[in-house]
This record gives sequence, C-alpha cells and structure tokens, in this order.
Amino acid sequence: MKSRHRRLILLWALVMVLAVLIFFFSSMDGPESMKMSNGLTYWFIHLFHPDYDSLVPAKQKEIYKLFVVIVRKAAHFTEFAAFGASLTLLLHEHRARRSVLWAWLAGTLYAGTDELHQLFKGTRTPELRDVAIDSMGVLFGALLIAFLFFLFARISKKKKVA
Repeated sequence: MKSRHRRLILLWALVMVLAVLIFFFSSMDGPESMKMSNGLTYWFIHLFHPDYDSLVPAKQKEIYKLFVVIVRKAAHFTEFAAFGASLTLLLHEHRARRSVLWAWLAGTLYAGTDELHQLFKGTRTPELRDVAIDSMGVLFGALLIAFLFFLFARISKKKKVA
C-alpha cells in the first residue's frame, strides 16, 4: 500500500474517531455530563485554590460556578481544535485548496449539528455560544496546522539553501 494512501486512511479514521467522540459527549444527559467534568473541575479548583476545602460554602459555590464554566467551555474548544486540526491535515493530504477555510466551515457545520443533536436530549440544551466556541476551536486547530506546515516549509527551504 502506498504511503499517501495509508496516510489518507489514517487521517479519515482520525477525523471519524473525533467526530464519534464529540457525538458521544453530546449524547450524555446533563447530570452524566456534569459528573464527567466535575473531577477535572475540582482538580483545577484545588490547583488554583489549595484552601478551597476550608472556605465557607458560599465562597466554594462561587468558585465552583466559575470553574465549571471554564472547564466545560475549554473542553468544547479543545475537542473541536483537535477536530479542526485533523480536518485540515486530511484536506491538505487530499491537496485541497484553502484547506483551513474548508476545515473551519466543515467543523463549524458539525458544531452546529452537534448542538442541534442536544435538542433530543431531555436534560441538555443547545447553545449558540457553544457553536461559537467550537468554531473558534476548529479555526485554532486548523490555523495551528497551517502554521506548522509553513514552519516546516521554511526550515526545509533553509536546509536546501545551506
């Protein structure tokens, strides 16, 4: 099997795995999703507020509310950044023009359908803000890959000159 053909198969598999993973996370009901993110939320709280357990409950609740939003939105951004990066790699391997733009559009469309999917979960609500965060994540991942391609091209060009 040719090397490029193998890369295409692997990149298609990566894109599909990430899409399924995103779908899986969206399929969780509200309490299940919160339970999953709570461990990470409390880890970050204790990292930035080592005295958290000794605070009064009202202060703990205030800190928790802030951190849970940050952790959950950062998770949205991160999973879609990985998705955007993988889409860009795939499109680049297919030799598509404007791969960053197409990856961003496809990733944003998937983010919209992902939020729409939550309409069918009784304890989840779709949010336009999440689509925006996801879209920014896709763009970040796509631009990161484009930057790395640019960097590698510059490095290899310098090696050829030297």
